[in-house]
Amino acid sequence: MGLFDKVRSMREQVVGMIEDMRQRHDIEELERKLVAAPEDIFLMQQLSDAYQNAGQGRRAVDLLCRIGEIYQTQGNSETALAYFRRAERLATSDERLRLLRLMVDLMIRLRRYADAFERAYQVVEMLVAHDELAAARGYIEGLPKLGEHDPKYRKELVDLVNINRREWAQGARGTWLDEPGERSFVSDRREQFPDQTILVVDDEPGTCEVLTLCLRRLGCAVVTAADGEQAQDVALQYRPSLIICDLLMPRMDGRQFFDWTRRHPVLKDVPFVCLSSRGQQEERLAAFERGVEDYWVKPFSAAELTFRVKNLLRRLQPNADFRGKLHEVSFPEILQIIEAGRKTGVLKVSSEGREATFYLREGQILDAEIDTCDGERVAYIVIRWLRGDFSFRSTTVERPARIRLSTQQLLLEAVRRYDETQSLLESEPDLNRPYIFGEAFALLKVPDEFAAEVSFLKSLFDGRRSFGECLHALENDLEALTLVVELRREGLLVPLPAGPLPEQRSSLDG
Repeated sequence: MGLFDKVRSMREQVVGMIEDMRQRHDIEELERKLVAAPEDIFLMQQLSDAYQNAGQGRRAVDLLCRIGEIYQTQGNSETALAYFRRAERLATSDERLRLLRLMVDLMIRLRRYADAFERAYQVVEMLVAHDELAAARGYIEGLPKLGEHDPKYRKELVDLVNINRREWAQGARGTWLDEPGERSFVSDRREQFPDQTILVVDDEPGTCEVLTLCLRRLGCAVVTAADGEQAQDVALQYRPSLIICDLLMPRMDGRQFFDWTRRHPVLKDVPFVCLSSRGQQEERLAAFERGVEDYWVKPFSAAELTFRVKNLLRRLQPNADFRGKLHEVSFPEILQIIEAGRKTGVLKVSSEGREATFYLREGQILDAEIDTCDGERVAYIVIRWLRGDFSFRSTTVERPARIRLSTQQLLLEAVRRYDETQSLLESEPDLNRPYIFGEAFALLKVPDEFAAEVSFLKSLFDGRRSFGECLHALENDLEALTLVVELRREGLLVPLPAGPLPEQRSSLDG
């Protein structure tokens, strides 16, 4: 290290020490004030922000919960919900479970049943992931009615629990999970394989259903076919990374389909598992001789299937340091783990067909990408994802630092934007009415820096979409969303009058 590098390093250390001392002083001062005024919500908000900046997430969560409880006591459920939601974004797994339960109760009280179901689904997922099936069932039974779609919601929750106990149509049930060796399986329960697509081929719908439930619980994408002929088209369309196929099927059986895959240049190397009720040794040996990856004899339990598939997928999955589900480890928690370990590598987070990539060095985010968006804005999008998958792989990262914020600063800004966006979305009236730019807007001089943004908003608010739909299209862009709200409040965005759209009226007048 050269002289100037050493001096620069010493200066950075001194600046860091001064900043740490300033943070500690600010926190101590706010704590003293709060002791004197324990119900001062504004002080609590300031102290919570200070805790977050200092990386003291647990203390920040405790304060946000206190604020939420105060508003709840006052009967202000909407505001209480906003603070509990903010705390849940920063909380660790155990605290998240308590907060999610609280949020479900508040959302039901506010008749926001779809939101309540989403959070209830997370509660059940977390209980199931920790093997607390009785607690999950009890929670579902104790849930108040979730509006007009209650039967549908409740069935999905019950199905989520029953994945652990679904059995083959033949009625057999594996009992190895009750043996002492169960711990080795359960300890790895959170392992997920979101990058894998599996083709299931079986003419028995019940078998396909059980296989699909088990495989999706591992995070896999699953496609199905009823026989070998149908499977040919499906395999070419989806390019699976694993094929699980029954032997005895009409039209084209499992052996014929296997031979076809071995002749096809795209599918010849895809691992192939045979399902069959024929368990004779000569049958299995003949299958292995032809190149079948594995031979599973029916009937067997869903738990055994999960264990076998997981072993296969470990060999197919790209190497990763750790992976899991967002409902178990939140996005802020993932970044804090990486930061604490000062890890360098690539983090991938996926949800509902979208995938975000974060590039990190020494625990700090350098850059991020999703679709056509990059930089800090990617974190502002991902902070909203409640369900999905993540994986982190250690690797050398040669990438310029486009994101200048520290991890804590980025998370704080992401949570702030999320809260402000939700407040804007929830406070706006007339969400179901279409809006357009009013005639008064033509008299307004638009600064050059806003020209492109206003042009986009004009194309969005064209009278063909409801105000709510337009707002949700902007929910990842707080600045644009704030501009829209101000335009409406100033009377420059107005409800669409009855009759044809403006351009239609012009053509009719002509």
